[in-house]
Amino acid sequence: MRHLSTRLALAMALLSSTGFAYVANAQDDSADGCTPLSEQYPDLGTDQSISASTEFKSVWASFELPGGPCGYESAEAHYNALLAEAEANGGPTEHTAETMPDWTGSWGTDNSTGEVAIVGRNSTREGMAARLVPEAAEIFMADSQEWLDDTAIDPISFCLQPNFPRWFTEYGYREFFLQPDRIAMYSQMVNQLRHIYLDREQPTEEWRNPDGEWLGYSTGFWDGDVLTVLTTGLKDGILQRNMPRQTDMETVERWRLVDMEGSGIEPNTLGGTPDPNARIEVELTMYSPDFVEPWHTVVAFYKEIEDTPEQRNQHWITSWDCIEGSNWYFTADGIVSQYAPGEKPPLTDPEFWFGWTQQ
Repeated sequence: MRHLSTRLALAMALLSSTGFAYVANAQDDSADGCTPLSEQYPDLGTDQSISASTEFKSVWASFELPGGPCGYESAEAHYNALLAEAEANGGPTEHTAETMPDWTGSWGTDNSTGEVAIVGRNSTREGMAARLVPEAAEIFMADSQEWLDDTAIDPISFCLQPNFPRWFTEYGYREFFLQPDRIAMYSQMVNQLRHIYLDREQPTEEWRNPDGEWLGYSTGFWDGDVLTVLTTGLKDGILQRNMPRQTDMETVERWRLVDMEGSGIEPNTLGGTPDPNARIEVELTMYSPDFVEPWHTVVAFYKEIEDTPEQRNQHWITSWDCIEGSNWYFTADGIVSQYAPGEKPPLTDPEFWFGWTQQ
């Protein structure tokens, strides 16, 4: 087990080697009680490594951090503020099946949007470390070095589900099923089915899994055509490869179907034929005691055109068969290893599961 002092020294050395001054408390005090990270480190990393102030081509969603210069104190405070705003305008909106926004069809994650800020493709190690309190930054920098050294292992390699909000970065298509009292969101990767309940409060403690849920507990409301969601009770895990761990995370999302006509935005797709005028944009704000301020970003989904028989034939959302594709396993000694070609048991062959008593 690595000692914290050793990991802290490593983290400080790595940060200082890049010219980044690691501070004991990254959230400085100011007249209004805080200084946004974007002001503390205006030249650090790439455009999206610290703040939401970067230029972003979206129709509706914003990278601006909700709740003022340093955000809301908690996901609950953020959600309640949005709910109060909806109530002040006569809401929340009680949709019927006839008035629901039309989110039908096959939707892919648009990787040209702010989703890259979650994945980390446009964010430096130092930029992500600056988002974290000292202990979390220390752990992240040591973890990051293992990713760089190719010694870390992604839990997905063992067919564990991706945590939420890593759910947003999953490969494959999504389908959204909207009802007046709940919304179901199916993700092709790992066959995950997420439920957002519109007819109830968050579950009380006796009904919660003490170890957390992969996708948490999601409740929400409509404000016109904007869906607001609060998610709590998430398992701890990692945001993504070479990104910080997530601890006691809660999130607030705002979803909206937007019309891209005239926007000049071209989706980055999985292939096929994207609808140039249909897009779902999501503002995602993540809250964790590991963060010095809420982590806010934007995700977008594009819609596949399925008007012709040929187009419909291309878009089959099939079951995700992780066990068949993964070659990772633990040896009897608890060592992580991989099957060589031809070594993996034929798990999908019915003959494999019979005749064991005769061996």
